[in-house]
Amino acid sequence: MTRYGIGTAVLIAIGVARIAATYPVLSETYDEPLHLANGMEWLQVGTFTNQYLHPPLAGIVTALGPYLHGLRSSRRWNPAVQGESVVAEDGNEILYSNNDYWRNLTLARIGTLPFFVLACIVVFLWARRWFRDAAGFWAALLLVCTSPVLGHAGVATNDVACTAGVALSLYCFVRWLEQPDGTRWIAWGAATGFAIVCKFSSIPFLTACYIAGFAIWAIGNRGKAVATLRLRGVQVFGAGVAALLLMWACYRFTLIPLAAVYGPHPKVDAILSSRPLLRGVWNTIMAMPLPLTQVIMGVRDLYRYNTFGQDSYLLGQWSLSGWWYFFPVVLAVKTPVGLLLLALSGFWIILHRWKETGWQQLLTLVFPLAILVVCISASIDLGVRHILPAYAFLAVIAGEAVAEMFRHSRITMAAAAILVAWVAADSVRAHPDYLAHFNEFGGAHPENILCESDLDWGQDMHRLQVRLKERGIQEVSIAYFGSALLHKSDLPHYELLSPTQPSRGYIAISLHHLNMEYAKNGSFAWLKPYTPIERIGKSIDLFYIP
Repeated sequence: MTRYGIGTAVLIAIGVARIAATYPVLSETYDEPLHLANGMEWLQVGTFTNQYLHPPLAGIVTALGPYLHGLRSSRRWNPAVQGESVVAEDGNEILYSNNDYWRNLTLARIGTLPFFVLACIVVFLWARRWFRDAAGFWAALLLVCTSPVLGHAGVATNDVACTAGVALSLYCFVRWLEQPDGTRWIAWGAATGFAIVCKFSSIPFLTACYIAGFAIWAIGNRGKAVATLRLRGVQVFGAGVAALLLMWACYRFTLIPLAAVYGPHPKVDAILSSRPLLRGVWNTIMAMPLPLTQVIMGVRDLYRYNTFGQDSYLLGQWSLSGWWYFFPVVLAVKTPVGLLLLALSGFWIILHRWKETGWQQLLTLVFPLAILVVCISASIDLGVRHILPAYAFLAVIAGEAVAEMFRHSRITMAAAAILVAWVAADSVRAHPDYLAHFNEFGGAHPENILCESDLDWGQDMHRLQVRLKERGIQEVSIAYFGSALLHKSDLPHYELLSPTQPSRGYIAISLHHLNMEYAKNGSFAWLKPYTPIERIGKSIDLFYIP
């Protein structure tokens, strides 16, 4: 192993240690019980019916630690009645088992670390192969100092798994474009399947990147593209088969009729009621056991989720369909400023010379842009976690900028050193609140810009308990956004805060409610004239109204 490889291994170890240090500080975030319950069902009874919206792999790895520790769910899974609230209750039952909440939560969160390590390794390999060894080291350093990556690597969800899966798939894809031999198309197909069973949003990301990547490669290699077109067509089919087989294996090779998970469809029934022949064909298809039925349902649910929209908040406004500029704003205020500047420098450096260095470097620029375009076109505007895979490529681009600036002149070397130090300092300043951290553009009141999972995901319940006890507060009114159980928490006597009726005394309210709910329907407007006496953690305001 070279000195850069050793250095990268040390950086990854430091990143893992810093992530683990957040475990005893931050309570469960909103989605963690959902993923834990999904994985526990797969491990415990061998089925996957909790939520089709999320594929199983990240949940399986998340639940593996609690499962090996002997934790089990007492519920009977029934896809006909399961809803998000029921699944969350199941996950919380596991987390609060044996009165050992923090150990159980830690065991679940450890399951995200392998994906974080994989993402770092792929970033290092990418930069080393298509740029230089030094770029690999700097890319890894910048990635492990990026707060959004560290924050989501510290919770038991599937966003870092998606980042690792997309990066690995695109790495294998570019290797296959270079040389279409047998091992590379199999690796590409397997990596694609791996990414999809991490998170279904990998599908639009990879589709956009594959189309853009193949087009750029074909334009730059016209003769080779034509000569190998037939071979590559066969290998694309083979890679698709490999992806589907790996996905099916992740679902335990189950064969499930669509009717078992699709349920009644009144519109179709009405159309077919007067067409007995078509009705018979339809019923035959719906009753036929099929592989990957859960994937079909998951993609359908993701499509519906995107079509119907989701409560979103940006710059003090609420929307159900989002804004096209949501993710550009998110990247501008959540990304370390030093990384932004280095990435912009890297874009300029690579564009200036890509004809001499090869199409691989150009693809490194295209992929994060393709991911951004996909996110902009979607209606689900919930935060930086949905564009997290772009950071893998921004780190590579910025890492190459550092390597180039270090070898150019003393002035550029000093500039690069300052920007890298800025990124590292930003990371130190963020600890342990990587999830809720904003860069200098976020200002003193980032809740005026964003307030969902980028700021308030329910992670500060434990800090609220500690702070109320330190202040000697005996009674409090609470409006909490999160999945932690209030009745299981070490809180003083509490009442739930009304969004419309004013209250007195001590009041603790999540910024999600105070901002998004207010922007949506005017909830908690009566509280707006008052100034909080303290912000607990990054996401809960504490008021005292005499």
